[in-house]
Amino acid sequence: MAKFALMLPHAPDRYTGLSEDDYMGIIKDYIAWVEAAAEKGVYLGGEKLLESPGRVVSRNGSGLEVHESPFTELTEILGGFMIVEAEDYDAAVALCADHPHLVHNQHIEIRQLQDVD
Repeated sequence: MAKFALMLPHAPDRYTGLSEDDYMGIIKDYIAWVEAAAEKGVYLGGEKLLESPGRVVSRNGSGLEVHESPFTELTEILGGFMIVEAEDYDAAVALCADHPHLVHNQHIEIRQLQDVD
């Protein structure tokens, strides 16, 4: 089985202003999906990222440049990621069919991980 990263982007203000009940309802949806995927043996892990654009580091001659974001205005940020196992891209897409991220946001980016062993 191959490993795939499910990258979960969202608008920077997506969760701003939600009531605690609404936010917890979204969290419960994600937990339920993870529990079901783990039961199937396809969920390998994942993490929620902080609500910030992070940092971009680039080489500038002999030094480093650090920027808060590569863009002046962010249209989305990477909110988190999950690692799953699937036979191929089609199977990874099928795993996403009931993913709560597609209910609460617009899209999931799926990328196959390179096996380095």
